[in-house]
Amino acid sequence: MNERSSNVTISLSDRRRMVFLYAVLVLYAAFAASSYGINVAMPGRMLEMEAMDFYALASAMGTLGMMLTLPLVGKMCSIFGIRKVALFGVALQLVTRITMIHCNILPLFLILYAVSNIGTGLYLSAPFAMIAEVTLPGERPKYYGMLVTFKALGSLLGPLVTGWLMDSGYGSLSFISYLPFLLLSVPFIMVLYPDRKVGSTDGSTESVKFDFAGIFLFVVSITSIIFYLSLGGKSFGWLSSIGIILLTVGVIGLVMLVRVESKHASPTVAIGMFRKKRFTNAFLSSMFISSFSTVFGAYVIVYTQQVMQVSSTISSTGTMPMTIAQAVFGLVFGRILAKEFAKRFRPVALLALTLIVLGMVLICTLQPDSSMLVIYAASALGGIGTVIPQSAYASFFQTELRPEEIGAAQGMFSFGGTGGSCIFMAVSGAMTNGGASISHIFFLAAVWCVVSLLIGIIGFRIPQEEVKQVL
Repeated sequence: MNERSSNVTISLSDRRRMVFLYAVLVLYAAFAASSYGINVAMPGRMLEMEAMDFYALASAMGTLGMMLTLPLVGKMCSIFGIRKVALFGVALQLVTRITMIHCNILPLFLILYAVSNIGTGLYLSAPFAMIAEVTLPGERPKYYGMLVTFKALGSLLGPLVTGWLMDSGYGSLSFISYLPFLLLSVPFIMVLYPDRKVGSTDGSTESVKFDFAGIFLFVVSITSIIFYLSLGGKSFGWLSSIGIILLTVGVIGLVMLVRVESKHASPTVAIGMFRKKRFTNAFLSSMFISSFSTVFGAYVIVYTQQVMQVSSTISSTGTMPMTIAQAVFGLVFGRILAKEFAKRFRPVALLALTLIVLGMVLICTLQPDSSMLVIYAASALGGIGTVIPQSAYASFFQTELRPEEIGAAQGMFSFGGTGGSCIFMAVSGAMTNGGASISHIFFLAAVWCVVSLLIGIIGFRIPQEEVKQVL
């Protein structure tokens, strides 16, 4: 048995290992293509249904699906296995996307969009956990950097193909334009990845059950708050009986969730992860920095299409510099951080967060007659900056985790970014319901990015001697 085989959870031959790793990378590209592509299609589809006033709610519903799923993934994988959960998520997303093509009833359309993203949430964090199982800790920054590169590839091709399909009269196909990525990844994962449970080396696991109280409190509290923020001031008054009930249920539900899950022996929502300082700092930074990608994936597209009056294809190019930068710097930063991670992580991370802030400030200067070059410049700065949160934060917080905690931690961490996006869209909806413009939303995102930078300045510290023992 070689050194790698004796120090990884799943042992594969070198050839099968590389095939598996690249299949996992392509699966992550599928996630990106599906998420960024549909953002190009949604404004046009909402206009067709004469429902553009509910665009913020639609975006919030989409991220709500992932937000509700990600904290539960760790427990689901303990019961059913990572492969079954991830592949079920892929299938659920694809089936609901196909159904959305034929749906013109707004409430049902929004429900399908949320369910589609429940599927997305079931496989979003799987690539990080799968890579951790077949690689040594010192190798992971390299492959996590490659994940960013492949995500950039999906983010580049997804919107571009979607925009081209819409302008060519094939708008319905835009909802499944990411299908080729699935065909290049799912079959290999099905063949090469063993059907095993989290925390098990032989495919067995102790008997575990869902924490139904935790699931109920989590879903009810988050949903209540999101609906209050998204629909308040539009469908009902902020201080109306409906509004007060939703807000009260949301706040009380969150308080009870923390109390119940912090005492539960096997919680569904891994609240205990927040006892770990590095995880908490990475989680909060990711949550606030998600506003940048959310703005680019939603409101910048709306602004270019409806304020700057550019075509769907041209509007889709706004994210191209971002994704190209991610593709290039994902490989570069992954290799840089793989060596002397403790020494290099903090300065590289703070530089990255600063670039994101600068990119968001540029977006705040947009006017109806602005050049697309402003968007391209901001996109490139943000693209370089977002490489680190996507590729290095996982390695950062994994330095204080046991191997069996990685799956649950990764699900919760992904929840931080998705939850931040969902909350940001809900707050944006509340602002637009109150008469705010898209420019005001850009300013809000800039403030969130500054908060993320401050969290990094305060919390991104690792004792070098400790990491030498881990990486």
